[in-house]
This record gives sequence, structure tokens and C-alpha cells, in this order.
Amino acid sequence: MRLFFYAKTGHRVGLDRLRRVVALMREFEKYDPLLMVQDFRAASFAKSELGVKRSVGIDDVRNMANICERGDAIIFDSDEYNDIMHKEMIDFFGYFVRISDRIDDKAKKGEILISPYLKGEDIINEILIDKRYFGNFEKDIDKTLFYGDDDYDKDLVKISEIFKDRDINLLEGFYFFINYQNELKGFFKDIIEIEEYENVVKKTKLFITSSPQSALEALATGAKVIYVQREDKDSYHMPLFEKLGVKLLSGFNKDLLNKAINDKFECKKELLNEKSVTNTATFIKNKLNLI
Repeated sequence: MRLFFYAKTGHRVGLDRLRRVVALMREFEKYDPLLMVQDFRAASFAKSELGVKRSVGIDDVRNMANICERGDAIIFDSDEYNDIMHKEMIDFFGYFVRISDRIDDKAKKGEILISPYLKGEDIINEILIDKRYFGNFEKDIDKTLFYGDDDYDKDLVKISEIFKDRDINLLEGFYFFINYQNELKGFFKDIIEIEEYENVVKKTKLFITSSPQSALEALATGAKVIYVQREDKDSYHMPLFEKLGVKLLSGFNKDLLNKAINDKFECKKELLNEKSVTNTATFIKNKLNLI
């Protein structure tokens, strides 16, 4: 039995699932796992920026069958399936571990489910955040916006006026178009390259984002966090953010942003567990008889 990880990625999807999967994958390094993602750029990013040893782009989730063998184990973070395909994957893999964001989800017979909402048999109730974001960090960056890794339709520049003259830095997204910063630079204090992502998340005092995983990482560092819901993204994580005290905005609105920045924050970092990925990995290793 070999061990695989899969994360949905892409220029209209972003890297949220990749960042989450890699946080867990670090706990399995000695088993030489292979990370599969949709696109080859994300596979390269996983190696160069996230320290993944083995990763490959497979273009389509159905191409997993060209790499994996029946009876292998996989940790799967994607919504690219229907009921028939879901059952086929559970039957194909010896162990099928699925990461879910949905509060109304249910674990299927034969799978292990990782969820921040659900509890029960073969369900791991944890919030997956890379351990490197827990700690005491010097917060010397006042405010940063991370819109997300993807902006294929250039929606950010359409609403960037609300950030003008606010001394807010912009952290670039991985899939941003070449020279896109030239269209955005007039609205932000500074534009920071994606290679500085980890450093910026750790050092920012007030982190504004439409990336769910980045919001959790920033909260783990002790930052004040504002999450802005994008129209092109699902909102499954909203109940979790409400519980964690993250400020929630339904869209990019100047007055709402003003109020959110100036009102008192009640973020609850203490509800996040530095050992979440270790606890999850231990459960899975026991199931796979790796311990």
C-alpha cells in the first residue's frame, strides 16, 4: 500500500486546499507520500515554496487512477466528484480519507472524514492548520490584504478603490497575471510578492482576506482577521469563522470595511489547536496500521 494526497488547485480555484493538505502531509514525510494536484504550476509551487518532496500535476482528478493502484491510501481534498464517483473512489482505495468544509456533510460507508463541524465514528473533528503558523511572532506589518491566490477575471482591481489611502499592503496571489501589479499599485501602500507569503502572514497585525485557509493561518499567528466573502466562492466555512470570532463581511464595501477595521476585535485564537494536524495524522496512522 502506498500513500497519496490530492488537492484541488487551479487558476480559478486558488491554493487553499493545497496549503491545508500540505499541513497534514508534513506529518507523513517518512512514508514518502506523493502529492497530486490539478495543475503543474501548483505542483512546482508545492516543492519550491512549501517543501513538498514529491508532487505531480495530473490535470484531471480522474487521472488519479493512472498513478494509484487499487488498495492504495489517499487523503483527498476536493469537491470534484458526484455520488457515483465518490463510491468508486471509496471502493478503489484501500483507505479513502476525505477533507470536508460542509456543515451538512456526512461520512460515507468506507471512508474517513476530516471535518471542523462533525463528530462520530470514522470522523476526525479537527481544523487543519500548518504548525509553523503557531507561535509568538514580531508583528511589524500593520495591515495586509490577501485577496486570494486566484483572480482570473481581475475582480480585485474593480473594487480596489476602497483600499486607496488606507496604508494597506497587498500580498499578491500565486495565479495573478504577469504585470497585474501595475494595475493595482495605485491603491495599496506596497505590493508584496507571493514568495513572501509565510513571512507576511506571520508578521501582519490586521489581516484582511478572502482566502479561508489564509484566514485560519493568520488567526493562528495572533493576527486580527477580517474575512470578506467573494461572490465566486462558497461560504461553507462561515459558521466556523463566526465561532472563531473572525469578522465577516458579505462583500467589498467601503463603509463596512471601515467599520470592521475600527470596531473591537474578538478573535479567539485559543480555539485553534497547534496539535490539530498531529492529532489527525495519529488517527489516520492508526487506521492504516502505520503505528
